[in-house]
Amino acid sequence: MRENLSARGRLGIHVASVAVELQACYPTCVERNGFGVAAVLRLTHVSYRNLDYWARTGLVRSSIKQAAGKGSRRVYAFEDLVALRLVGRLRQAGIPLQAIRRAVRYLQAHAGKPLSTLGLVADGRRILATAYHPKKMIDATAEGQVVIAVDIAPIRRRLEADVSELGADRDISVRARGRSYRVVLSPDLEAGGYAISVPELPGCFSEADDAREAVRMAREAIELWLDTEADLRKSKGGRAAQR
Repeated sequence: MRENLSARGRLGIHVASVAVELQACYPTCVERNGFGVAAVLRLTHVSYRNLDYWARTGLVRSSIKQAAGKGSRRVYAFEDLVALRLVGRLRQAGIPLQAIRRAVRYLQAHAGKPLSTLGLVADGRRILATAYHPKKMIDATAEGQVVIAVDIAPIRRRLEADVSELGADRDISVRARGRSYRVVLSPDLEAGGYAISVPELPGCFSEADDAREAVRMAREAIELWLDTEADLRKSKGGRAAQR
């Protein structure tokens, strides 16, 4: 982030307006069904209180699925995560929510289009796109204004890395019936929790809300699979003996 103050503004004198420049917004290669609230909180570092307030007031809504009453849940797209991190950065810089709302709307409207040659200028009442080089814009708006440059590309890259890390499969070892089995936990970033599979036992699957429960559910699934397999073998052996 880059900040430039005029001689008057540098000493804490009233700032007349705020200018926000958003750069380098490119399409992401991350493709997922969506992100539930738990994953969003971990990926964006936004508090649940702010997440809920911004969704209810329309600042950043869950574009895949919105809450529709008790028991329903929001599902966010990757572009929503970029917007949430952007809002967090701008709020930390002291940008008014009114200016941020305009910036977010512009970012969402231009998602997938390069913004490296564009800037967004917000003065609390309107937001204008410019084609100025960042340095020229800073010179042009130095009269009592604060100019803050927010580069979107690093935000997207960091989010892509965080999503990959958070969504990566985990291998654990679970003991059942006197031996250990390799169990794969696949995070569900939309609904939360884990999908469970045991590669050594075809068709042995389960699910759990957290890693601790996953160990118990995996053990139960393994034991059920082994019992079913034993019953099938007995059944086949009995039919073979009758012949």
